[in-house]
Amino acid sequence: MLKLKKFLLTLLLMVLSTGVLFGCAADDEEDPATNDDSTEQQDTGDTEEDQE
Repeated sequence: MLKLKKFLLTLLLMVLSTGVLFGCAADDEEDPATNDDSTEQQDTGDTEEDQE
């Protein structure tokens, strides 16, 4: 019974470790155009020529 518990614990540890390694190594390839909208200021459409 103790050998079975050790085997299952080792197997579970290997599965979880593999999942963490692959999860952290995943590349997030997002479109940069969609990411930049949240950090840039909104364009109001006014230009220097319109204000003169």
